[in-house]
Amino acid sequence: MLRSSAELLYDKLSGIACLFKPADMKTQHFFTIVQERLASVFNQMPYRAPMNRVDIIRDRQTGKEMVVSSIDLSDTVQALGPRYQPEDFDIQSIFPLEPFSSGLQIVSINDGSKRLDQIKDGQPLRCYHIQGKLGESTNTLDANGVIVEKSTFKHVTRSKIERVCALIQSSFQASMYKMSGISPFTQAGFELAKAGLWKPRDHTLPPIVYGLKLLNFKAPCFDIEMYVINEHEIHLKEVILDIGIRLRTSTLSESIRRSSIGPFNIHHSLVIDEITPENLVNNINTIEQIIEKSNLLDKTVLVNKTHREETKLLGKQPDESSVDLYTTKRPINQESQVYRNMNKNNDINK
Repeated sequence: MLRSSAELLYDKLSGIACLFKPADMKTQHFFTIVQERLASVFNQMPYRAPMNRVDIIRDRQTGKEMVVSSIDLSDTVQALGPRYQPEDFDIQSIFPLEPFSSGLQIVSINDGSKRLDQIKDGQPLRCYHIQGKLGESTNTLDANGVIVEKSTFKHVTRSKIERVCALIQSSFQASMYKMSGISPFTQAGFELAKAGLWKPRDHTLPPIVYGLKLLNFKAPCFDIEMYVINEHEIHLKEVILDIGIRLRTSTLSESIRRSSIGPFNIHHSLVIDEITPENLVNNINTIEQIIEKSNLLDKTVLVNKTHREETKLLGKQPDESSVDLYTTKRPINQESQVYRNMNKNNDINK
């Protein structure tokens, strides 16, 4: 039996792809839209004919048995509905973006392999472009919240923001070695630094910022480029909040966009209007070539170990006093105002 073009294309639609998630949209809702678009396109393609039903009946006149073949009405579109349902397209993701954020999202479509988990375990650096705004602060730390504070920002200059970004980055680097339980002035610390970026496999560890750079500044707006792992959206917002606190002003996040994940960048992604079965197959082939050229697992120093196991391998005890610079267990509400005032008072006392 010849297979239809829809069945042949469905078999090819299996692998890892890169999509662009819009802002102000939940990731699950975004995946639902993708599934519905794919199901709609497949249902418009030529699909297989209904199966034949074979019945053995007895002729009333002659009394002989006859084999009769007819269309099985229970296998028609009118009885079963559309051949392809949104649930037929299984979409899984790693490093899912939260509703306020937009940008690159790595997904697997109808892929039962563990390659997506291998990419996640490799801890590729995620690059974010964050647009901040001076002079205002909200209860959600972003532009969608209610303004709870306003302050002046005329004293803020480009050099001051760059200096604050360098201080925040250095504090994260110091925290990185503290979490590893290894002093950077020892031989073990030297070997750890020489091997490359220390990127623990434990995703429960606090976020680590590897790069923080000011791209543009035109008051009251500024653009920040951040390279980070183990992050959540609230951590990115709190870095922008911390910049404002150190500058003696208020800040909020206007937008957050993820531009790259390891070797995958935003140019490899498909927006919603570009998502078709043919474009997805081409995108899957492109991503496959990138995966073959880039061994994502080689960039991690220690493999498949928790924080305690990593420190034990290196001959050190885990540092119980490791500090999480951005641990957010509080609800997003008016406490942000209290959080800001407490930090201001601490800076004044210093």
